[in-house]
Amino acid sequence: NALGCTFPMSAGSQKDTFQAVIMNTLGETCEYEVIRNIHDNLQEIIEEAKESPEPPILTKPEFKRLLANSGASHESMEQFDTSFDCIAGESTEFLVSNIAETRKFSIETPDIIIKVSPERSDLVEQKIIDGIPYLVIPMTDQVEVNGVRIRTISSDTE
Repeated sequence: NALGCTFPMSAGSQKDTFQAVIMNTLGETCEYEVIRNIHDNLQEIIEEAKESPEPPILTKPEFKRLLANSGASHESMEQFDTSFDCIAGESTEFLVSNIAETRKFSIETPDIIIKVSPERSDLVEQKIIDGIPYLVIPMTDQVEVNGVRIRTISSDTE
């Protein structure tokens, strides 16, 4: 304090703060596709920075650009500056490796947990079927349930 220095946030605090800013900014417009795009864009930032000696950092303007490039609505983006400043603090920077989930892509409901390889988050889609929102995962011929390989239903047997 005497030197005017601030302590850096822990990795867990950075992740929690990052998520809080996203939820506060997007609010009711927080959709699966936007969150998946944020995940994919963070993976891309990490991949591009592999050759760099410095770890990638997300500043406030870069965070705002990440949300915009990930499909956040214009209306929700108007909330960003206020949300960021109130939750994170105007000059906060995030170490991308602290906020990006590189080992899993996890979708959770009260009854179901789906874990997808981070590189294949594109396999899970949100669709409306008969007016009901669903997460849809295409089945391949290599599906196992509790370790037992199952036969998938072919389109001609429906």
